[in-house]
Amino acid sequence: MSIKDYLKNSRTVLFFRLLHEKFQEVVLLTKYIANGNRLNDKDKLSTDLAIRTHAIEKGMSIGSVKVGFGKPKVELLLRDLQRYLSLGGSKDFVTKSCSVIDKYIAFNESLGADMAAIKDKFMIFCNNNDVNLIDKGGIYLFDKESTEAKLKSSFDIFSQSRFSVRDFGTDKISLDHIERALYMTEKTPSACNRQSWRIYVYADKALREKIFSLQGGCKGFWQDMQYAILICGDIRGYNINELSQVYVDGGIYAMNLLYALHFEGVASIPLTMGHKQKKIKEIKQEMDIPDNEVPILLIGVGSYKDTYKVAVSERIDYHNYTFINKL
Repeated sequence: MSIKDYLKNSRTVLFFRLLHEKFQEVVLLTKYIANGNRLNDKDKLSTDLAIRTHAIEKGMSIGSVKVGFGKPKVELLLRDLQRYLSLGGSKDFVTKSCSVIDKYIAFNESLGADMAAIKDKFMIFCNNNDVNLIDKGGIYLFDKESTEAKLKSSFDIFSQSRFSVRDFGTDKISLDHIERALYMTEKTPSACNRQSWRIYVYADKALREKIFSLQGGCKGFWQDMQYAILICGDIRGYNINELSQVYVDGGIYAMNLLYALHFEGVASIPLTMGHKQKKIKEIKQEMDIPDNEVPILLIGVGSYKDTYKVAVSERIDYHNYTFINKL
């Protein structure tokens, strides 16, 4: 073996090459990810506020919602929205967040909750900051029949009809639906056609409960989901210049599978597997996932109710984040 071949294949050399690559990544992440200096950076703080605002919206879309949920979280959200404005944050962003809070208060009042105290604090915040509420956010009420009518529509209608569901029905979902969706997803593109995804479908109740519990972000509605689909990526399929490619390929596969499940007429929700390495290691050990695979996304699958709720999850107009270089 030549020296060049040895250096290219040596694990010892690879270890130091990876350290060099990761060190540069760590420097960049330290400067820019949302954790660092969050309370003094309006852009980073807006990330945290968006997550917390959406958590309130998601809470309204759960099937068995706890009446009056989230009051302490809303109080803290109002406090930090005030801080965001003091940093020169976008008034439009605050208006949209406040509109979700307004829907949250009305939603809980409709269920009989006493929202007087939090409503007073909210109105004081809006008056002090001249916030004019708009009709944004909250929840939609859909019916199964109208959803199913759109499944065979053109893609522009079909794609806009898919929502993440947290309000599942009790009709049994045949495994045939899952397998047909998996078959349709076979055509997912990947870097150099490596197809390094590995898919685990958990139908057994005990295993479903274990993976949903380990994921930790679906409390209050995981009991109604009938399948858990864990998408992993095999890192043996990538080289040192592609350290994030496993997540790109797995993410493309995941979205394709979500559309395929929707086409099959089953309700689903993507659940993040973004955890610290200690938690990832625990998940892999508990679920018997090989060490060479990384969890990318967990999808919960269930049936639709005749009438069901979803979070509005207001989307940003694509013009706000797209740069078109016109001829």
